[in-house]
Amino acid sequence: MTSIFHHFIPTNDFLPPEKIVQALYSLYGQLLNVEWFKEEEGYEAVFYHQDKECIACFNEEGELLVSKRNLPLSMVTPEVKREALAVGELMNLIEINRQGNFFYEIIARDKNLDRYSLLLERDGSLLEKRKL
Repeated sequence: MTSIFHHFIPTNDFLPPEKIVQALYSLYGQLLNVEWFKEEEGYEAVFYHQDKECIACFNEEGELLVSKRNLPLSMVTPEVKREALAVGELMNLIEINRQGNFFYEIIARDKNLDRYSLLLERDGSLLEKRKL
């Protein structure tokens, strides 16, 4: 019997080559709700790992290019929090790992409720700021 939700929730049936799928599972192990997409540089997987939403991007050879984790706000470092507070309220915290180089992408909103995306280095140095 087909669930009624089948009619309301679009599904993504795309699967990359087996070596890409194996690369994901060898890095992360147990995963939930994996959804794959074909991107210009390779393949992107969106999934849940250890109760956190994650994204992993692989090249055609199955090498991990970048991974992102949506972190709870309680995990913000003092350096990153300082930059968020300079804008206003921290709303979203994403850890980015580009082949061992870590960054944070945060979304913060000011007192006028305008939202900003900030890209920060681990030490809190601002690399990019744009209004959303």
